[in-house]
Amino acid sequence: MKKSIAQKTTKACKNTQESPKKLENSELATPFYNMGVTVSDPRLQSDQFTFPRKLENSKMIMTEKGAVPVLHSVPCDEYGFASLDWVTFSVCHETLGSEYTFIDPETIEETLTYGIEVWLDQHLYEIFGFGLGQKREKGMHFYKFSYELQDSLGMVLYGHSSRRIAIQINGTGCALARKGWEQRLYRFLTTFAKKPKLNRVDLAHDDFTGEHLTVDLADHWDDQGGFWCGGCDPNIHKFGNWKRPNGRGRSFCVGDRTSSKYARIYERGKKEGDCLSPWTRAEVEFKANDRYIPFDILLEPSKYFIGSYPCFEWLAKQLEKDFITPEKTEIVKKQSQMNWDQAIEITKVQFGKYIRQFAKVFEPSELIAMLSSSKDEVPKRLKFSHAAVIQSLRINKPIKSHSDELPLFVGVPLVNQSSYKEFIHAI
Repeated sequence: MKKSIAQKTTKACKNTQESPKKLENSELATPFYNMGVTVSDPRLQSDQFTFPRKLENSKMIMTEKGAVPVLHSVPCDEYGFASLDWVTFSVCHETLGSEYTFIDPETIEETLTYGIEVWLDQHLYEIFGFGLGQKREKGMHFYKFSYELQDSLGMVLYGHSSRRIAIQINGTGCALARKGWEQRLYRFLTTFAKKPKLNRVDLAHDDFTGEHLTVDLADHWDDQGGFWCGGCDPNIHKFGNWKRPNGRGRSFCVGDRTSSKYARIYERGKKEGDCLSPWTRAEVEFKANDRYIPFDILLEPSKYFIGSYPCFEWLAKQLEKDFITPEKTEIVKKQSQMNWDQAIEITKVQFGKYIRQFAKVFEPSELIAMLSSSKDEVPKRLKFSHAAVIQSLRINKPIKSHSDELPLFVGVPLVNQSSYKEFIHAI
C-alpha cells in the first residue's frame, strides 16, 4: 500500500539525519550533497524543502468544465528560457553499496529490491521530494523488475543484464519536484553515483501568448532551413487538423521518434481542452542512443535547447535572449568492428569463389603472398584481444571470438615472443 506524502517525507528527514548528539562527528550526519535536514530545521519552511511546494508552475485554462490548472515545468537556470520536462538517468549497482558489486543470480530480485527500498528511496526523497510508490508486477525495456514512483511521477527499473538501475522522472514529476532538484541531481550523479549516465532528457519552452511561437511559424521555419543541422533534410510530421483547425490542437514534429534527437511544437493549451488558448510549447527530446548527453544540461538547459536547432536561436533573438551561448550535444561516432569469425565469413562470401579458382593455379603460399597487403598492419575493424591470441598459441588452434575488448597489443606480458610475432605476421 502506498504511503502518504507526509509519512514518506517524515521518513526521509528522520533517516537522513538523527539527533545531533547521536551523529556528532559522523560522516553520516548529512548526505554527500548536504541535503540532510531535521524536522525542526527552519529551511523546511522554504519553498525548496516543502512538498507540495508553492506552485508558480501552473497555468489556468478554460475548458468545458470550467477553469482548470495545468502543470508545466519551469526554467531552473538564470536564462529562464527552457526547462527540464523529462529526465531518465541510470547508475551501476555499486551505487547502492560495495556489497552489490556481485549478486547471486538466484537472489538478485530480493537483494536489489532491498537496496532500492532502503537506500535509493531515501535519496530520491532528498533529491526530488518523492520516492517509491507501488511495485509493478513486471519490468520493461529489458529490465526485469520495476517500481512506480509516488503518484505516478516516474519509474525505477532494475534487473538488467548491464547491471544498471534506471530512474525515470516524467514531465509531471519534473514540475512537482522540490525547487533545486536539478542541482541536487547533478551533484548526486557527478560526486557519488557509480558510472552515471543520462539516458534521456527532454527540454521545453512555453509561449503562453503565442506571440513568438506557433505551429504555423514552425512550419515556416522549416521552409527557411530552421531545422536543418547538416546532412539530409529532417522528416516532418504534422498531426491534427491543419487544413481546417478545429480547436483540438495541432502538432509539428521534426525527425524520427526513435532517433537521438526529436522535436515537437504543439498547441498545448488546446490539447488540454481550451479551444481558444494560444499557449504553444516547443520540446526537444535527447536520447543517448548515439548521442552523449552531458550532465551540464541539468544546470543550463537553455543553452542546449537553443543549440539544438537554428530556428531556436532565431527565437532566442526575438525574445532578447541572444546573450545565451548555444551548446550542442555530441554525436558518438561508433567505429564498426569485426571479430575473427566475422572477418573470415565476409572474406569467404565476397572473395571465396575467386580464391577457390586461384588455388587451382597457384600454390597456397604463393597465393597468400599474392593476395596479402604489402603493409603488415591489423585492420582497424578487425579487433580481438591479446588474451585470445595467447590462448590460441597455447592450444594450437585458430583464434576464436572473445568477449574481451582489449586491443591486440595491450595485456599481460608475452609468453612466447617468437611464436606471437609469427602468429600476428601470418594474419
